[in-house]
Amino acid sequence: MKTVTIGSQLAICTLFAAFMAIDAETTKPFKACAVPSFDWAAYSTSTTGRMYGMRGAVSDGYVFAAGFVKSTVDASTPSGVTTRGSFALTGPYSVADPTGVNAKTISKYLESYTTEQGAKENAGGTWGQYEVGVAKLDATTGVPVNLFIWEGDGLDETTGLAVKGGVLAVSGHFTGKLTAKLADGTSKTIQNSNIAEGAFADNADQFHPNTKDVSGHSGVDDGFVIKASATDGVADWIVRYPESNKDAQIIDVDIDNDGNVYGAGYRCAQAEGTESKVCDGVIAQFSKTDGAILWQTILPQLGAAIRMKFDAEDNSLYITGSTTFSGFPLKDPKSNSLCNHETCSVVIRMSATSGTVEWERTLQGSARWGVFGQNGGVGLAGAADGPYVYVAVDDTGEDAATSLDAGTPYSGCKAADGTITPEYEISQTKVVTASDCPQNSEFVGRDDNEAFLASEAKTEVSCGDATMGKSCVMKYHKYTGLPIWSHDAPEVSGLVPSSDGKSVHIGGWYTSRYGLPSFGSVAMPGYLREQGLDGKTGGIYNAKISAITGIGEYVVSSGGGTKDRLNDMVGDSEGNIYNIGYHQNLVMRWGNNLITTMEEDMGESNPNTDNPTQAIETQICVSKMAAAKEIVPSCLSGCEGNTDDATVESGSCFIDGKCYLAGGSTNAFGKSCFVCDPNVNQRQWTEGPEIGKTQCVIGGTCVKSGEIYYYQRRAWNSPRVLSECRMCDPTQNALEWSIKAGYDFNKTDLVPPNDCNMIIDPSIVDPPSTSGTFGGPLAGIVISSIVGIALIVAEPF
Repeated sequence: MKTVTIGSQLAICTLFAAFMAIDAETTKPFKACAVPSFDWAAYSTSTTGRMYGMRGAVSDGYVFAAGFVKSTVDASTPSGVTTRGSFALTGPYSVADPTGVNAKTISKYLESYTTEQGAKENAGGTWGQYEVGVAKLDATTGVPVNLFIWEGDGLDETTGLAVKGGVLAVSGHFTGKLTAKLADGTSKTIQNSNIAEGAFADNADQFHPNTKDVSGHSGVDDGFVIKASATDGVADWIVRYPESNKDAQIIDVDIDNDGNVYGAGYRCAQAEGTESKVCDGVIAQFSKTDGAILWQTILPQLGAAIRMKFDAEDNSLYITGSTTFSGFPLKDPKSNSLCNHETCSVVIRMSATSGTVEWERTLQGSARWGVFGQNGGVGLAGAADGPYVYVAVDDTGEDAATSLDAGTPYSGCKAADGTITPEYEISQTKVVTASDCPQNSEFVGRDDNEAFLASEAKTEVSCGDATMGKSCVMKYHKYTGLPIWSHDAPEVSGLVPSSDGKSVHIGGWYTSRYGLPSFGSVAMPGYLREQGLDGKTGGIYNAKISAITGIGEYVVSSGGGTKDRLNDMVGDSEGNIYNIGYHQNLVMRWGNNLITTMEEDMGESNPNTDNPTQAIETQICVSKMAAAKEIVPSCLSGCEGNTDDATVESGSCFIDGKCYLAGGSTNAFGKSCFVCDPNVNQRQWTEGPEIGKTQCVIGGTCVKSGEIYYYQRRAWNSPRVLSECRMCDPTQNALEWSIKAGYDFNKTDLVPPNDCNMIIDPSIVDPPSTSGTFGGPLAGIVISSIVGIALIVAEPF
C-alpha cells in the first residue's frame, strides 16, 4: 500500500494530522476490533432454474440483483417436453430464522431450450438457454418482491444494472433474439445484426462468456440496453447497441436525473481482408423517451470501457478501462499517447452532456473485461468526504510499482516569470478556468503545449504490490484527476464509498487456484467443503479502507463452500452494504454472525450425491451487511486497538475472525476433524481426537477412513475417476494416502487409473508403508488443496 498527500499545502497539513492520529493503526491494518454483522440473506432455491448474480443496484427501499437466468430443463428430451423450468427466490434467512421457516418464496416459469448442440469452449448447448433476469427484494427485510425476465433464443449475457427514481436500466450482449414487453401492451424483439431475418443464432458461434483468449474470434454478438419500470419490469424501450460483425457489449449502465441512460462498453469489428479484429471503447447516452442515441464517443485508445458512474453533482461520467481488450499485451494493445507502458489501465472523467473527455489517468496494467472475472468498480465520495472519486482496477502494477502521476496534463496559471501553478493548487472545489487566474497571469489549458505535466505533480502515489494482490484501489480528485492515495488489494468485484464519508468498502471472492489472498497480515481462510473441487476452495470477503489515508480497517470472510462468488456490491444512504453473487451451498456462513441453511425445491429434491451440504444447482445469493453498525465479536473482551490485543473469553476460540464455542467445528467447510479447544489454542484449530483413528489429514483436508482418492477435472459436472489403490487408512498413515496391498503406486503418472500397478505375484508384495504416520500437532494447517484431485483443466465455474 502506498499512501501520500497531494500537492497543496492545505492538503499536506490536513493529511499529516490524520497520520498522526492513526499512527498506531498503520502497523496492524484490517484488524479493527469492531466489525459489521449481516441482517439477512436470500437465495434462489429451485433445481429446474439457475441464476448467476452479476450486478446490483439499490433504490427507494429495494435492492435489485441482475444476472444470467435459465431453465435447466433440456427441451430436447422426452421429460423436457412435459416439464417446465422454474426459477424460485426465497428470503429472508436471518439470525432469528436461519433456516427460512418464515421466508417468502416467489417463482416464475422459464422458457426451456434444446441443449443438443454446443462445445466445451463455445456456448451453444446449455449456455444458449440463458436469459436476462433481475430479482427485486425489500432492502430492509430481504423479502423477495418480483422477478423481471427478458427472454430470447441464444446466449443473453447480463452485465449492467442501474436503478434510480423508479427507472431501471439493464444491459449486456446477445447472440440471437431478445424480446421485451412494452408499456403500451405490445412487445418488441431485437435481433442480432449478424443473423438473417427469421433465422436463429448458430450454436457454433456462441462463445462461452469466459473464453480464455478473446483476442481471437469470440462470437458475433451485439450489445443491448433495456429501460424499464423498476416497479413491474415493463419496458419503455429496448435497443440493439453497439452492433458489430464480431463482438460488442454495453458492460455498464447508469441513469441521470432526467431518466436518460448512459452505457459503457466496447465494439469489436473485423474489416474485410484483415486477419484480426479491433476493439474500441464505447460510451453513449440514450434518450429516456425511445432509446435513441443522443451522443456517442468512440475511444480508440481503449480496448474496452469497463465500469462507469454518473455524477449528478457536476454532470460528469467517471469510467475505467484498459488499452487491451484481451488482457494480453502482445495480442491487441492499443495506441494511447498518454500510456507510458506496453499496456495501461485507464481512469477517465467525461462530460455527460457532450461525451468530451476532460481528463484521463493511466497506470501500468493489462486489465481485461471478462463477465466472470472481477472487474473493480467506481464510486463517488459523499458530501462529508469531498470532491473525490474512488476506483478499483484489476491487473495494475503487474511489472513493478507504477506511478499514478501519468495521463492528461494539468491546466494552470502562468506567472510573468513563466512559472506555472497547477490547477490543483489553485482550487479544489471546482474546475479551474481563466477567471480563476490572478491578475497579470495567463491561463494555460490542459491541451496547451505549456500545460503542467502529470509526471511533475510528484505525488508519489503508486500501485503495484504482488504480495497484496492484483487490484489497486485509488482515490482521485474529481475536478483535476490528481491522485490522492492508492491501496494494493486482492481482486475487487465491487466498491462502495461509505455514506458518512469516512471509509470505502470493497468486496470480492477468492479461490486457492491463484493463492489465498492476504489483507495486511490477515490471511483469508481457505476452507474446502468436503469432497469439493480445489478451484472452489475459498470464499467471499468484505473489507473497509479509511477514506482519509487508504489504510485498511477490517476484513471479514464469508462462505467457505462451493462456488462462493461476490460479483458486485451496492450501498444505501444508511450505510448498509448489499452483496450480489452466487454459490452452490446449502450451508452458508456470512461474516461473523449469520449462518443459514437452505433447502432446494422446498426440501423435495434429492440431496447432492457427492455431499449432502452442497446444493445441486448454482443459486443466486443476496446478503445485507449492516456496515454502519460495527460490534466487537461476542467472544472478545478488552479490545481497544486491534484484535491481536484482545482477550478471548474462556471456553471460546476466535479463529479467522469468528467466534466458536469449545468443541465447535465447521463440518461443512472441510474442518470436521479439527475442533476449537481453548485449553490448547484459542486462535487456531486444534487437531481432533479422530485424526489417526477414523480420519486422515491429507493436503490440509480432512478425509474419512476408507475414502478413496479420485481424479476430477476442474470443470462443471466432470465425472470422478477413482483410484484403485490409494485410500485413507489413518491407522497406517494419517498424513498421506495409503497404498492397498497388492499394488504399487506409479509416481510418474498421478492421474487415475494410471496411478496404480497391480502386483501379480503376491510373494513380492511389500508391507504397507508406515512412514509419516500421525504423531505431531496439526493445528493451524491451512486448507489449500483438494482431497484426491489432480489438476489438469481449469474451468471458471
